[in-house]
Amino acid sequence: MAGNALGLLPPKAYDLLADQPVSSKGLSESAKFNIVVSAVADMDGSNHVLSRFGDSIWDFRPYFEQSNVADGQKYIPWPGDCSQELVDDCKAVLYAWFKRGLPGSKPPVAMGICQAAIASAIPMMRWLTALNIKRFDQVKPIHVVNYVHYTKSRLTRNAGSVYDSLRILDFLWVFRNDTSSPLAACPWGDSSLWRVSGLAKQVGGTETGKTPIIPPDVQAKVFNYCEEILAAAPRILNERDAGSLGLRNPALIRIRDAALYVLSITSGMRNEEAIGVETGSWRSEVRDGIEFHWVATTEHKTGKGRVEFLIPELTVKVLDLMSRYAKPLQEKLALEIAEMECNPTPQDLVNRMLRLAKAKRDAQKLFLCTSRSGHSESTGYHVDALSNGGSKVSFRRLAEAAGTDWQLAPHQCRRTYARNVVESRMGRSSLVFLKWQFKHSSMSMTQLYASNPMQDASLFDEVLEEMTDFKVDLIESWLGDQALSGGAGREIQKARAITLKSRTALLAETAAQVHIRATGHGWCLAQEKGCGGAGLYEATRCVGCKNGVIDESFAEIWKGIYAQQTELLTIDDAGPAVRQRAERDVQWARQVMVDLGVLLTPDTSNLNGAPNE
Repeated sequence: MAGNALGLLPPKAYDLLADQPVSSKGLSESAKFNIVVSAVADMDGSNHVLSRFGDSIWDFRPYFEQSNVADGQKYIPWPGDCSQELVDDCKAVLYAWFKRGLPGSKPPVAMGICQAAIASAIPMMRWLTALNIKRFDQVKPIHVVNYVHYTKSRLTRNAGSVYDSLRILDFLWVFRNDTSSPLAACPWGDSSLWRVSGLAKQVGGTETGKTPIIPPDVQAKVFNYCEEILAAAPRILNERDAGSLGLRNPALIRIRDAALYVLSITSGMRNEEAIGVETGSWRSEVRDGIEFHWVATTEHKTGKGRVEFLIPELTVKVLDLMSRYAKPLQEKLALEIAEMECNPTPQDLVNRMLRLAKAKRDAQKLFLCTSRSGHSESTGYHVDALSNGGSKVSFRRLAEAAGTDWQLAPHQCRRTYARNVVESRMGRSSLVFLKWQFKHSSMSMTQLYASNPMQDASLFDEVLEEMTDFKVDLIESWLGDQALSGGAGREIQKARAITLKSRTALLAETAAQVHIRATGHGWCLAQEKGCGGAGLYEATRCVGCKNGVIDESFAEIWKGIYAQQTELLTIDDAGPAVRQRAERDVQWARQVMVDLGVLLTPDTSNLNGAPNE
């Protein structure tokens, strides 16, 4: 085993696996039972079978490369409380998918098989068993309808989870020729799983199953709490290094959790990518006088491999801190690796081989955790990369400690990052780390991506998707019952009376066609001709402009303009020109507040015509 290459999985038994049939249909019971589903080869070239078709547990550990997946998620425990006919047919279709893939697409990764079995096949088999249904050819359309209703009632507001839960029915139909008791009819009739689950909503519709965006007040509380933890981290690490704190001390775990949140929310990484960050994988460079900071990791979801994410300087400091934090844990892993390599034993060879490979893959990771289960003989505990489940627990701890009851989760950070970029670009918020990230707004998204082709392009796609969602939400709020001001705002209010066949279609089409930019005191819809930007500096020009929309989100801004101009009128020696302009601006600001419901009655006695358009 000493020859096992660093960072690599044990070699799969390719010859043995290649010899296996691509379908279980038509085989004798004995031949079907003995199909090899997973196997590995040791360094001597000997094959070791992990799972056969007939086994009650399928072991897919050798096929996972993601850093944040716990070993417990790499098995399929087939149920013993369901009929053998149901279990065998579910095995048959998932095996066919694993070997051949869906028509027109490549076979799935191991995680896809495990998730389909655990989230879809096993729950459905148990539901059918409760109805005393023992074979899939006994399933009628009424059963499918009832199961869809049952699934949606459990997974309200989440079309993606509904899709994942019903997917086994799709496989049973697509691979029906691989089953012994095939479904009698397509479970979706003339429709499709995509539509039945709710994922096929018209573009621009409200997708209730989307990952929630972390609210700004929660972001502020959690981020501030993390900054406090990380500011105190050098002192805590000094205590640890002096022997005053054990490696499992809660104060040390808080440092890791805080660093993981900061990395996730300032980079847009998925959890598996954040957990995959290793010591020394970040760098800085100066281009045309601008300093960039990058961190490299491995992207598995779409198979891009090595990618880099742009990070602000504060995140570089956090990663430097985590490098120090992780060092003793990495040393424990190195000790375990040396122990296994120096003392190879034939007992439990396969598990030791898999554990050695996992330890080597995690040896340079930053976000590590400890566990008493499966501990090594010399260390007293087991060191692993933090799993997705462990990350979820960490984030819940952070939210609670920060004083919020928000159900914070790692997967929320990527979408929140994308929305923060959009909000910042649209003038809604100004986050310091985004200002650093986009180099003081001097660079467009296109320029930023072109600066490093190793970046994850899908993150930019998600930012653009969030921009569309932002515009749809904004226009939808204008078409609701909120008060509006500005020339375009008053026209929009009139348009509310028009009956629409499809509000969703209108929103999607409008969002795609309309350019919306923030002025700081309203929204500008000018497409080609407008004020030339004068409204940015002279806010009251937007009140009567045909391209201006002022909604309730800017009410406080206009209160400030009103107060400022009113104060200007109290200055005796300002001169007649200044006073005349202040009187005009007071009236326009007052008009906006009336339109928005902040003031009840307008005073238009000094209204001197509409601003220039």
